Amino acid sequence: MDLPDELAFERLSFAEKYHRAVPGYMRRLCDIYEAVYERFGNDGLDLIREVSRRYGAEIGKNVKKTGDLKGVAQVGKYLLKVFDMVSDDWEVREFTQDRLVIAVHRCPYPFSHNEICRAHTCMEQALVTTLDEDLEYRIGRSIPQGDPFCEHILRQRSGPTGELPMRERMG
Repeated sequence: MDLPDELAFERLSFAEKYHRAVPGYMRRLCDIYEAVYERFGNDGLDLIREVSRRYGAEIGKNVKKTGDLKGVAQVGKYLLKVFDMVSDDWEVREFTQDRLVIAVHRCPYPFSHNEICRAHTCMEQALVTTLDEDLEYRIGRSIPQGDPFCEHILRQRSGPTGELPMRERMG
């Protein structure tokens, strides 16, 4: 692109633009969520949940067009790719055939209210259940509730009632 000398500047690579822009977008989304919650209370949380669920289900439907992902390993791998798009401060704390625990040490969305975090993560819940109805996603520990990191837990349901495996019920 040719610009007059007075307007010329060094253009950033796509990777540099992404690295600079994404944290700002995350902060902006957080600010919007907090404003919706402050103004509308529980109705605002319902709106965040609704939009997040719709978005997660839409992503899941698009992913299914390219092939089915089933089970903790395949769906978990996809979740890790999603997490890796927004942060590099995560680790796999536990992985078995029926359970994956991802720890995130710095939230890319600096939520100040745990309720907003829980409403926002309805996106991941909808994504997971759209990909595989036999899986469940939930938040364990949470930075906004005062924990040192967030736990994102993906687990296999068992049986036709969706009952959790025995060790999940016991502990």
